Amino acid sequence: MLIRATFENLFSFNSPQTISFVAGRTKTLPNHVVASSNRRDPNILKAAIVYGANASGKSNLVKCFDFARRLILRGTRADDIIPRRPFKLEKTAGRRPSSFEFEISVDRKIYAYKAVFDEREVIEERLTLIGKTAEKELFHRTTQNGKVKIAEGNFLKKAEEKKFFQFIAQGTRPNQLFLRETIDRNAAWFRPVYDWFKDRLVIIYPDSKSDSIEFLVRSNERLKDNYTKFFENFDLGIDGIEVAEIDFNTELENIPKVIRDDIAKTLLPGKSMTLLNAFGQNYRFVREDDGTLKAFRMLVRHLSPDGSEPVLFDLMEESDGTNRLIDLIPALVAMADSENLFLIDEIDRSMHSQLSRAFFEFFFTHSKKTSQVLATTHELDLLDLELFRKDEIWFVEKDRSSMSHLYSLEEFKPRYDKDIRRGYLQGRFGAIPIVKNMGSDEWVL
Repeated sequence: MLIRATFENLFSFNSPQTISFVAGRTKTLPNHVVASSNRRDPNILKAAIVYGANASGKSNLVKCFDFARRLILRGTRADDIIPRRPFKLEKTAGRRPSSFEFEISVDRKIYAYKAVFDEREVIEERLTLIGKTAEKELFHRTTQNGKVKIAEGNFLKKAEEKKFFQFIAQGTRPNQLFLRETIDRNAAWFRPVYDWFKDRLVIIYPDSKSDSIEFLVRSNERLKDNYTKFFENFDLGIDGIEVAEIDFNTELENIPKVIRDDIAKTLLPGKSMTLLNAFGQNYRFVREDDGTLKAFRMLVRHLSPDGSEPVLFDLMEESDGTNRLIDLIPALVAMADSENLFLIDEIDRSMHSQLSRAFFEFFFTHSKKTSQVLATTHELDLLDLELFRKDEIWFVEKDRSSMSHLYSLEEFKPRYDKDIRRGYLQGRFGAIPIVKNMGSDEWVL
Protein backbone atom coordinates (compact mmCIF):
# COMPACT_ATOMS: atom_id res chain seq x y z
CA MET A 1 0.00 0.00 0.00
CA LEU A 2 1.09 3.57 -0.58
CA ILE A 3 1.70 5.49 2.63
CA ARG A 4 2.93 8.76 1.13
CA ALA A 5 4.65 10.11 -1.97
CA THR A 6 6.68 13.32 -2.32
CA PHE A 7 7.76 15.09 -5.50
CA GLU A 8 10.09 18.07 -5.96
CA ASN A 9 10.95 20.11 -9.06
CA LEU A 10 8.83 17.89 -11.30
CA PHE A 11 6.24 19.35 -13.66
CA SER A 12 4.39 22.10 -11.74
CA PHE A 13 5.58 20.91 -8.31
CA ASN A 14 8.58 23.11 -7.53
CA SER A 15 8.95 22.84 -3.77
CA PRO A 16 8.48 19.38 -2.17
CA GLN A 17 4.80 18.37 -2.20
CA THR A 18 3.39 15.28 -0.48
CA ILE A 19 0.22 13.26 -1.01
CA SER A 20 -0.39 11.15 2.09
CA PHE A 21 -2.55 8.14 2.84
CA VAL A 22 -1.78 8.28 6.55
CA ALA A 23 -5.05 8.41 8.47
CA GLY A 24 -5.63 11.60 10.43
CA ARG A 25 -7.68 12.23 13.54
CA THR A 26 -10.97 11.81 11.72
CA LYS A 27 -13.08 9.08 13.33
CA THR A 28 -15.81 8.74 10.72
CA LEU A 29 -16.01 5.91 8.14
CA PRO A 30 -13.61 3.56 9.96
CA ASN A 31 -13.93 0.96 7.17
CA HIS A 32 -11.87 3.34 5.00
CA VAL A 33 -8.82 2.73 7.21
CA VAL A 34 -6.44 -0.25 7.24
CA ALA A 35 -5.22 -0.49 10.82
CA SER A 36 -1.52 -1.21 11.36
CA SER A 37 -0.45 -4.40 13.08
CA ASN A 38 1.79 -2.51 15.52
CA ARG A 39 1.73 0.88 17.18
CA ARG A 40 4.75 2.30 15.35
CA ASP A 41 3.27 1.84 11.88
CA PRO A 42 0.65 4.30 10.61
CA ASN A 43 -2.96 3.46 9.87
CA ILE A 44 -3.40 3.73 6.11
CA LEU A 45 -6.33 5.14 4.14
CA LYS A 46 -7.88 3.30 1.23
CA ALA A 47 -8.64 6.37 -0.87
CA ALA A 48 -7.69 9.93 -1.73
CA ILE A 49 -9.57 12.24 -4.07
CA VAL A 50 -7.95 15.40 -5.43
CA TYR A 51 -9.79 18.59 -6.44
CA GLY A 52 -8.44 21.67 -8.17
CA ALA A 53 -9.06 24.18 -10.90
CA ASN A 54 -8.10 23.45 -14.49
CA ALA A 55 -4.30 23.65 -14.91
CA SER A 56 -3.83 23.57 -11.13
CA GLY A 57 -1.64 20.46 -11.18
CA LYS A 58 -4.05 17.53 -10.72
CA SER A 59 -2.91 15.75 -13.87
CA ASN A 60 0.70 16.68 -13.11
CA LEU A 61 0.39 14.72 -9.88
CA VAL A 62 -0.54 11.66 -11.94
CA LYS A 63 2.34 12.40 -14.33
CA CYS A 64 4.78 12.46 -11.40
CA PHE A 65 3.73 8.93 -10.42
CA ASP A 66 3.92 7.83 -14.05
CA PHE A 67 7.38 9.36 -14.54
CA ALA A 68 8.75 7.60 -11.45
CA ARG A 69 7.20 4.29 -12.50
CA ARG A 70 8.65 4.49 -16.01
CA LEU A 71 12.12 5.43 -14.78
CA ILE A 72 12.13 2.52 -12.33
CA LEU A 73 10.70 -0.08 -14.70
CA ARG A 74 12.28 0.93 -18.01
CA GLY A 75 15.57 2.34 -16.79
CA THR A 76 17.87 4.20 -19.19
CA ARG A 77 20.28 3.17 -21.90
CA ALA A 78 23.90 4.25 -22.07
CA ASP A 79 24.26 7.94 -22.93
CA ASP A 80 20.48 8.54 -22.58
CA ILE A 81 19.34 11.62 -20.73
CA ILE A 82 16.94 11.20 -17.83
CA PRO A 83 13.69 12.62 -19.26
CA ARG A 84 12.64 14.68 -16.27
CA ARG A 85 10.41 17.75 -16.56
CA PRO A 86 11.61 20.35 -14.03
CA PHE A 87 9.51 23.35 -13.08
CA LYS A 88 9.86 25.67 -16.08
CA LEU A 89 8.70 28.99 -14.65
CA GLU A 90 11.71 29.51 -12.38
CA LYS A 91 15.03 30.24 -14.06
CA THR A 92 17.11 28.23 -11.61
CA ALA A 93 14.85 25.16 -11.58
CA GLY A 94 16.53 23.62 -14.62
CA ARG A 95 19.86 23.71 -12.79
CA ARG A 96 18.45 22.17 -9.61
CA PRO A 97 17.88 18.43 -9.22
CA SER A 98 14.46 16.82 -9.15
CA SER A 99 13.38 14.06 -6.79
CA PHE A 100 10.68 11.60 -5.88
CA GLU A 101 10.23 9.62 -2.68
CA PHE A 102 7.78 6.83 -1.91
CA GLU A 103 6.93 5.21 1.38
CA ILE A 104 5.14 1.92 0.72
CA SER A 105 3.94 -1.08 2.69
CA VAL A 106 4.70 -4.39 0.97
CA ASP A 107 4.12 -7.79 2.58
CA ARG A 108 3.94 -6.20 6.05
CA LYS A 109 7.24 -4.38 5.57
CA ILE A 110 7.57 -0.63 5.12
CA TYR A 111 10.11 0.73 2.64
CA ALA A 112 11.15 4.30 1.89
CA TYR A 113 12.68 4.77 -1.56
CA LYS A 114 14.09 8.10 -2.76
CA ALA A 115 15.86 9.19 -5.94
CA VAL A 116 17.43 12.60 -6.67
CA PHE A 117 18.46 13.29 -10.27
CA ASP A 118 18.97 15.74 -13.09
CA GLU A 119 19.15 15.08 -16.85
CA ARG A 120 22.64 13.55 -16.69
CA GLU A 121 22.77 11.38 -13.58
CA VAL A 122 21.13 9.97 -10.50
CA ILE A 123 22.73 12.17 -7.86
CA GLU A 124 21.46 10.26 -4.87
CA GLU A 125 19.39 7.13 -4.31
CA ARG A 126 18.42 5.52 -1.05
CA LEU A 127 16.32 2.53 0.07
CA THR A 128 15.42 2.16 3.74
CA LEU A 129 13.54 -0.57 5.55
CA ILE A 130 11.46 0.98 8.33
CA GLY A 131 11.24 -1.59 11.12
CA LYS A 132 9.19 -1.75 14.29
CA THR A 133 11.91 -0.22 16.43
CA ALA A 134 14.45 1.26 14.01
CA GLU A 135 15.21 2.17 10.41
CA LYS A 136 17.67 0.05 8.42
CA GLU A 137 19.34 1.50 5.36
CA LEU A 138 19.55 -1.14 2.62
CA PHE A 139 21.67 0.93 0.26
CA HIS A 140 22.76 4.52 -0.26
CA ARG A 141 24.04 5.64 -3.64
CA THR A 142 25.72 8.89 -4.58
CA THR A 143 27.12 10.12 -7.89
CA GLN A 144 29.77 12.83 -8.16
CA ASN A 145 31.45 13.90 -11.41
CA GLY A 146 30.14 10.79 -13.13
CA LYS A 147 31.54 8.43 -10.48
CA VAL A 148 28.98 6.18 -8.75
CA LYS A 149 29.45 5.07 -5.15
CA ILE A 150 26.97 2.68 -3.53
CA ALA A 151 27.17 1.66 0.10
CA GLU A 152 25.54 -1.59 1.17
CA GLY A 153 23.58 -1.26 4.38
CA ASN A 154 25.07 -4.34 6.05
CA PHE A 155 21.99 -6.47 5.40
CA LEU A 156 23.84 -9.19 3.48
CA LYS A 157 25.45 -11.95 5.52
CA LYS A 158 27.25 -14.12 2.98
CA ALA A 159 30.56 -12.99 1.51
CA GLU A 160 29.58 -14.01 -2.03
CA GLU A 161 26.41 -11.88 -1.82
CA LYS A 162 28.42 -8.88 -0.64
CA LYS A 163 30.82 -9.41 -3.52
CA PHE A 164 27.92 -9.65 -5.99
CA PHE A 165 26.44 -6.43 -4.55
CA GLN A 166 29.69 -4.56 -5.16
CA PHE A 167 29.96 -6.06 -8.65
CA ILE A 168 26.51 -4.64 -9.53
CA ALA A 169 27.37 -1.34 -7.86
CA GLN A 170 30.53 -0.96 -9.92
CA GLY A 171 28.58 -1.65 -13.12
CA THR A 172 25.82 0.89 -12.44
CA ARG A 173 25.92 3.80 -14.88
CA PRO A 174 25.51 7.38 -13.62
CA ASN A 175 22.15 7.71 -15.43
CA GLN A 176 20.76 4.37 -14.22
CA LEU A 177 18.87 3.69 -10.99
CA PHE A 178 20.64 1.11 -8.84
CA LEU A 179 17.24 -0.40 -8.03
CA ARG A 180 16.71 -1.07 -11.72
CA GLU A 181 20.28 -2.34 -12.18
CA THR A 182 19.81 -5.02 -9.50
CA ILE A 183 16.75 -6.31 -11.35
CA ASP A 184 18.67 -6.40 -14.65
CA ARG A 185 21.40 -8.40 -12.89
CA ASN A 186 18.83 -10.87 -11.51
CA ALA A 187 19.42 -9.92 -7.87
CA ALA A 188 16.27 -10.36 -5.79
CA TRP A 189 17.19 -8.26 -2.73
CA PHE A 190 14.90 -5.35 -3.60
CA ARG A 191 12.44 -7.20 -5.83
CA PRO A 192 9.39 -6.49 -3.58
CA VAL A 193 9.90 -2.73 -4.05
CA TYR A 194 10.38 -3.02 -7.81
CA ASP A 195 7.34 -5.31 -8.11
CA TRP A 196 5.17 -2.79 -6.27
CA PHE A 197 5.76 -0.29 -9.06
CA LYS A 198 5.44 -2.97 -11.75
CA ASP A 199 2.41 -4.89 -10.55
CA ARG A 200 0.58 -2.85 -7.94
CA LEU A 201 0.68 0.72 -9.25
CA VAL A 202 -1.99 0.96 -11.96
CA ILE A 203 -2.32 4.32 -13.75
CA ILE A 204 -5.48 5.12 -15.73
CA TYR A 205 -5.54 8.30 -17.79
CA PRO A 206 -8.74 9.84 -19.24
CA ASP A 207 -7.94 8.28 -22.62
CA SER A 208 -6.64 4.95 -21.30
CA LYS A 209 -8.23 1.91 -22.86
CA SER A 210 -8.56 -1.32 -20.90
CA ASP A 211 -7.29 -4.58 -22.32
CA SER A 212 -10.40 -6.42 -21.16
CA ILE A 213 -10.95 -7.90 -24.61
CA GLU A 214 -7.87 -10.04 -23.96
CA PHE A 215 -9.60 -11.68 -21.00
CA LEU A 216 -12.92 -11.91 -22.78
CA VAL A 217 -11.28 -13.75 -25.68
CA ARG A 218 -10.06 -16.26 -23.12
CA SER A 219 -13.73 -16.89 -22.23
CA ASN A 220 -13.46 -15.38 -18.79
CA GLU A 221 -17.08 -15.92 -17.77
CA ARG A 222 -16.56 -14.17 -14.44
CA LEU A 223 -15.54 -10.95 -16.16
CA LYS A 224 -18.46 -11.21 -18.59
CA ASP A 225 -20.87 -11.73 -15.71
CA ASN A 226 -19.44 -8.74 -13.88
CA TYR A 227 -19.84 -6.55 -16.94
CA THR A 228 -23.49 -7.60 -17.13
CA LYS A 229 -24.06 -6.90 -13.42
CA PHE A 230 -22.49 -3.45 -13.67
CA PHE A 231 -24.56 -2.58 -16.73
CA GLU A 232 -27.74 -3.65 -14.93
CA ASN A 233 -26.92 -1.65 -11.81
CA PHE A 234 -25.87 1.46 -13.73
CA ASP A 235 -29.08 1.40 -15.82
CA LEU A 236 -27.38 1.88 -19.17
CA GLY A 237 -29.88 -0.11 -21.19
CA ILE A 238 -27.16 -2.66 -21.98
CA ASP A 239 -27.81 -6.38 -21.66
CA GLY A 240 -24.22 -7.55 -21.81
CA ILE A 241 -20.96 -7.64 -23.69
CA GLU A 242 -19.75 -10.10 -26.30
CA VAL A 243 -16.65 -10.90 -28.30
CA ALA A 244 -17.27 -11.80 -31.93
CA GLU A 245 -14.77 -13.58 -34.15
CA ILE A 246 -14.36 -11.78 -37.48
CA ASP A 247 -12.59 -12.57 -40.71
CA PHE A 248 -9.07 -11.13 -40.71
CA ASN A 249 -9.03 -10.64 -44.48
CA THR A 250 -12.50 -9.19 -45.15
CA GLU A 251 -13.85 -7.51 -41.99
CA LEU A 252 -11.01 -5.21 -40.95
CA GLU A 253 -11.53 -2.38 -43.41
CA ASN A 254 -11.16 0.19 -40.60
CA ILE A 255 -7.55 -0.88 -40.07
CA PRO A 256 -5.02 0.28 -42.73
CA LYS A 257 -3.68 -2.52 -44.91
CA VAL A 258 -0.09 -1.76 -43.95
CA ILE A 259 -0.94 -2.44 -40.27
CA ARG A 260 -2.83 -5.64 -41.14
CA ASP A 261 0.11 -6.85 -43.20
CA ASP A 262 2.50 -6.09 -40.34
CA ILE A 263 0.35 -8.08 -37.89
CA ALA A 264 0.19 -11.02 -40.31
CA LYS A 265 3.99 -11.00 -40.73
CA THR A 266 5.12 -10.47 -37.15
CA LEU A 267 2.59 -12.26 -34.90
CA LEU A 268 4.16 -15.58 -33.93
CA PRO A 269 2.31 -18.88 -33.21
CA GLY A 270 0.89 -19.00 -29.70
CA LYS A 271 1.04 -15.20 -29.36
CA SER A 272 -1.66 -12.53 -29.34
CA MET A 273 -1.99 -8.75 -29.38
CA THR A 274 -4.59 -6.03 -28.90
CA LEU A 275 -5.15 -3.09 -31.24
CA LEU A 276 -7.30 0.00 -30.81
CA ASN A 277 -8.02 1.71 -34.12
CA ALA A 278 -8.69 5.39 -34.77
CA PHE A 279 -12.46 4.86 -34.39
CA GLY A 280 -12.19 3.44 -30.87
CA GLN A 281 -12.82 -0.14 -31.93
CA ASN A 282 -11.01 -2.74 -29.84
CA TYR A 283 -9.55 -5.77 -31.64
CA ARG A 284 -7.71 -8.85 -30.43
CA PHE A 285 -5.50 -10.91 -32.75
CA VAL A 286 -4.48 -14.47 -31.94
CA ARG A 287 -2.05 -16.67 -33.87
CA GLU A 288 -2.91 -20.29 -33.13
CA ASP A 289 -0.18 -22.92 -32.77
CA ASP A 290 -1.03 -24.24 -36.23
CA GLY A 291 -0.44 -20.78 -37.74
CA THR A 292 -4.11 -19.78 -38.11
CA LEU A 293 -4.62 -16.06 -37.55
CA LYS A 294 -7.86 -15.12 -35.78
CA ALA A 295 -9.39 -11.71 -35.11
CA PHE A 296 -11.94 -10.72 -32.47
CA ARG A 297 -13.96 -7.56 -31.81
CA MET A 298 -15.73 -6.44 -28.65
CA LEU A 299 -19.45 -5.71 -29.05
CA VAL A 300 -22.13 -4.40 -26.71
CA ARG A 301 -25.46 -6.23 -26.51
CA HIS A 302 -28.77 -4.34 -26.29
CA LEU A 303 -32.26 -5.80 -26.23
CA SER A 304 -34.73 -4.85 -28.93
CA PRO A 305 -37.74 -2.79 -27.73
CA ASP A 306 -39.97 -5.88 -27.57
CA GLY A 307 -37.21 -7.86 -25.83
CA SER A 308 -37.41 -10.62 -28.40
CA GLU A 309 -33.79 -10.68 -29.53
CA PRO A 310 -30.46 -9.00 -28.75
CA VAL A 311 -28.99 -6.34 -31.00
CA LEU A 312 -25.20 -5.93 -31.13
CA PHE A 313 -23.56 -2.49 -31.18
CA ASP A 314 -19.94 -1.62 -31.86
CA LEU A 315 -18.12 0.33 -29.15
CA MET A 316 -17.87 3.32 -31.47
CA GLU A 317 -21.69 3.47 -31.49
CA GLU A 318 -21.85 3.85 -27.70
CA SER A 319 -21.53 7.13 -25.81
CA ASP A 320 -18.23 8.38 -24.43
CA GLY A 321 -19.58 7.78 -20.92
CA THR A 322 -20.42 4.16 -21.65
CA ASN A 323 -16.98 3.60 -23.16
CA ARG A 324 -15.34 5.21 -20.12
CA LEU A 325 -17.29 2.90 -17.84
CA ILE A 326 -16.36 -0.14 -19.93
CA ASP A 327 -12.70 0.83 -19.49
CA LEU A 328 -13.08 1.25 -15.71
CA ILE A 329 -15.02 -1.97 -15.01
CA PRO A 330 -11.91 -4.22 -15.17
CA ALA A 331 -10.35 -2.03 -12.47
CA LEU A 332 -13.48 -2.37 -10.32
CA VAL A 333 -13.34 -6.15 -10.73
CA ALA A 334 -9.62 -6.22 -9.91
CA MET A 335 -10.20 -4.18 -6.75
CA ALA A 336 -12.07 -7.12 -5.26
CA ASP A 337 -9.01 -9.38 -5.34
CA SER A 338 -5.88 -7.27 -5.70
CA GLU A 339 -3.70 -5.10 -3.49
CA ASN A 340 -3.18 -2.47 -6.17
CA LEU A 341 -3.15 1.30 -6.01
CA PHE A 342 -5.41 2.50 -8.83
CA LEU A 343 -4.41 6.01 -9.86
CA ILE A 344 -7.22 7.47 -12.00
CA ASP A 345 -6.97 10.86 -13.68
CA GLU A 346 -10.33 12.60 -14.22
CA ILE A 347 -12.43 9.73 -12.95
CA ASP A 348 -15.58 11.68 -13.80
CA ARG A 349 -14.65 12.18 -17.46
CA SER A 350 -17.76 11.72 -19.63
CA MET A 351 -19.64 10.00 -16.77
CA HIS A 352 -22.72 11.18 -14.90
CA SER A 353 -22.05 12.20 -11.32
CA GLN A 354 -24.14 9.29 -10.03
CA LEU A 355 -21.90 6.82 -11.86
CA SER A 356 -18.76 8.39 -10.37
CA ARG A 357 -20.32 8.16 -6.93
CA ALA A 358 -21.39 4.55 -7.55
CA PHE A 359 -17.78 3.72 -8.47
CA PHE A 360 -16.57 4.71 -4.99
CA GLU A 361 -19.54 3.18 -3.20
CA PHE A 362 -18.67 -0.13 -4.87
CA PHE A 363 -14.99 0.31 -4.03
CA PHE A 364 -15.55 0.95 -0.34
CA THR A 365 -18.03 -1.92 -0.09
CA HIS A 366 -16.44 -4.67 -2.18
CA SER A 367 -12.72 -3.97 -2.63
CA LYS A 368 -10.02 -6.00 -0.97
CA LYS A 369 -8.96 -4.55 2.34
CA THR A 370 -5.56 -3.37 1.12
CA SER A 371 -6.54 -2.00 -2.30
CA GLN A 372 -6.40 1.79 -2.79
CA VAL A 373 -7.68 4.47 -5.14
CA LEU A 374 -6.19 7.89 -5.83
CA ALA A 375 -8.38 9.89 -8.22
CA THR A 376 -8.48 13.42 -9.58
CA THR A 377 -11.85 15.00 -10.30
CA HIS A 378 -13.99 18.11 -10.73
CA GLU A 379 -17.16 16.26 -9.66
CA LEU A 380 -18.74 18.19 -6.78
CA ASP A 381 -21.17 15.38 -5.96
CA LEU A 382 -18.20 13.44 -4.57
CA LEU A 383 -17.37 16.26 -2.15
CA ASP A 384 -19.45 14.64 0.57
CA LEU A 385 -18.40 13.72 4.11
CA GLU A 386 -20.82 10.82 4.03
CA LEU A 387 -18.80 9.32 1.17
CA PHE A 388 -15.24 10.42 2.06
CA ARG A 389 -13.41 11.26 5.25
CA LYS A 390 -11.84 14.71 5.63
CA ASP A 391 -8.34 13.20 5.41
CA GLU A 392 -9.25 11.56 2.09
CA ILE A 393 -10.17 14.86 0.39
CA TRP A 394 -7.24 16.77 -1.12
CA PHE A 395 -6.83 20.00 -3.03
CA VAL A 396 -4.14 21.22 -5.42
CA GLU A 397 -3.74 24.93 -6.11
CA LYS A 398 -1.24 27.09 -7.95
CA ASP A 399 0.20 30.16 -6.25
CA ARG A 400 1.09 33.43 -7.97
CA SER A 401 4.31 31.87 -9.25
CA SER A 402 2.30 29.02 -10.84
CA MET A 403 3.76 26.48 -8.40
CA SER A 404 1.32 23.70 -7.44
CA HIS A 405 0.67 23.02 -3.76
CA LEU A 406 -1.07 19.99 -2.24
CA TYR A 407 -3.08 20.14 0.98
CA SER A 408 -5.83 18.16 2.68
CA LEU A 409 -9.27 19.12 3.95
CA GLU A 410 -7.97 17.78 7.27
CA GLU A 411 -6.03 21.03 7.59
CA PHE A 412 -9.33 22.90 7.87
CA LYS A 413 -11.91 22.55 10.62
CA PRO A 414 -15.28 22.36 8.86
CA ARG A 415 -18.17 21.02 10.92
CA TYR A 416 -19.61 17.75 9.71
CA ASP A 417 -23.04 19.31 9.38
CA LYS A 418 -21.66 21.96 7.00
CA ASP A 419 -22.18 21.74 3.26
CA ILE A 420 -18.61 21.06 2.10
CA ARG A 421 -19.53 21.59 -1.54
CA ARG A 422 -20.90 25.07 -0.83
CA GLY A 423 -17.82 25.94 1.20
CA TYR A 424 -15.57 24.79 -1.64
CA LEU A 425 -17.48 26.82 -4.24
CA GLN A 426 -17.32 29.86 -1.96
CA GLY A 427 -13.53 29.52 -1.97
CA ARG A 428 -13.13 28.56 1.71
CA PHE A 429 -10.66 25.79 0.81
CA GLY A 430 -9.09 27.36 -2.29
CA ALA A 431 -8.31 25.24 -5.38
CA ILE A 432 -11.10 26.75 -7.50
CA PRO A 433 -10.84 28.72 -10.75
CA ILE A 434 -11.03 32.50 -10.48
CA VAL A 435 -13.35 33.51 -13.32
CA LYS A 436 -13.40 37.18 -14.22
CA ASN A 437 -16.55 39.03 -15.24
CA MET A 438 -17.56 37.44 -18.54
CA GLY A 439 -20.44 39.92 -18.94
CA SER A 440 -18.24 43.00 -18.84
CA ASP A 441 -18.47 45.66 -21.58
CA GLU A 442 -14.67 45.71 -21.74
CA TRP A 443 -14.56 42.90 -24.30
CA VAL A 444 -13.49 43.88 -27.81
CA LEU A 445 -14.82 41.38 -30.32
